[in-house]
Amino acid sequence: MTQQLSATSIALKQAVFIGRDEDLEEAVRVSIMSKFQLERMDELPHVWPDSIDLVLVEYDGESKGILEKISQILTLSKGVSLYVLLKQKDADFIIEANHQGVQGFIECPNEIFHILSILHMQDRRRKGKNGNVSSLFSLKGGVGCTALATNIAAQISTMTENRTVLVDLNMPLGDTALYLNMENDRLYTITDFIYNLNRFDENLIYKSLSQHESGLYLLSLPSDIGELDNLNSEMIKTIISSLRKYFDHVVIDCSSDLSDVTLSCLDESDNIVLVTEPSLSSLRAVNAVIRLTQRLGYLQDSIKLIINRDTSNQDEMLEEVIDALEVDKVARVSNDYISFNESLKEGLLLKEFNPESKVNRQLNCIANMLHNGSINVEVKEDLQPIETKPWDEWLQLAKDMLKHLKSKVRQKTVGEAA
Repeated sequence: MTQQLSATSIALKQAVFIGRDEDLEEAVRVSIMSKFQLERMDELPHVWPDSIDLVLVEYDGESKGILEKISQILTLSKGVSLYVLLKQKDADFIIEANHQGVQGFIECPNEIFHILSILHMQDRRRKGKNGNVSSLFSLKGGVGCTALATNIAAQISTMTENRTVLVDLNMPLGDTALYLNMENDRLYTITDFIYNLNRFDENLIYKSLSQHESGLYLLSLPSDIGELDNLNSEMIKTIISSLRKYFDHVVIDCSSDLSDVTLSCLDESDNIVLVTEPSLSSLRAVNAVIRLTQRLGYLQDSIKLIINRDTSNQDEMLEEVIDALEVDKVARVSNDYISFNESLKEGLLLKEFNPESKVNRQLNCIANMLHNGSINVEVKEDLQPIETKPWDEWLQLAKDMLKHLKSKVRQKTVGEAA
């Protein structure tokens, strides 16, 4: 049964905050609310609850007391994920906390609203994995796959502090450079990458790739189609494997076919993002791909579905078709042709052209789903998107969002009681 992702339909994990700064606690709550329910813990229990998945400890310079508390938590919990919220840097404290078993440190306020991204990447590294790979794919062309791939990659780039690369494999003539307004630049291409593959280290790879002004890196297709003749599935896998060593997220815009190159992208992907529009022909193509992924043994959890150009007046038959696809994670992008078209004309990403738009907020939620594993892809009309703001504005935003959510809970409770 297809489910719309929301915090009300999927159980949140449990996190606890240990500290005295109420403003910091509220900021943390907003940052992780799509995945964790946060509670304050004033005193350590004698028996540690098994339900707690994450502990966030505030550090404000009181080294001895915090280190003792960290030691007690790790002893009681036998290995719960524990991160320290650093309100000030202290090298001696960080070294000692590391020795005790702290899994990571989050600088406040700079990293406070990237907590989910930090947790996600730390978890992948502990499991011996590198960066995420998300392939956006549609067997039917013209559904807006490239526009979505470009704008979602830009959203993820902000979350990863520019450690995201967009790979154009929409052969033979990809349009990612057009959407990024880089078509007149001298771009580093896939064939250049293959030629220099054995020379890369962490410094060289960032200097070699083309970078958009937003910070997003781009690996484009060559202008000479003939250079693609020798590109095969094994090369594609090697390229993806190399990129994920250096980037937190690799986003791929795939061709609208089932060639060996496309299947190689899907083989290497953590997220197979199927893009469709609300039409029977497009949904039929999605169904064919889903059946193929089942035969190929791809994990069902890796399949995501984006309904692009979604309208509020969907008919019941189409909704039944979407439901019958049995994809657990479905996101919708509103039909906003004007914003996409005008942003393309202006040579701007949607988050720059119209950051307050509903579509931009939807793309931000999808980016969170792909990179952080967020379960919430619904956009509330009266909530504003999270942007880069001074710390005091962030705290006010956190308070406003919490007030809004508490109000919604009260309304629901009163309604149920009535």
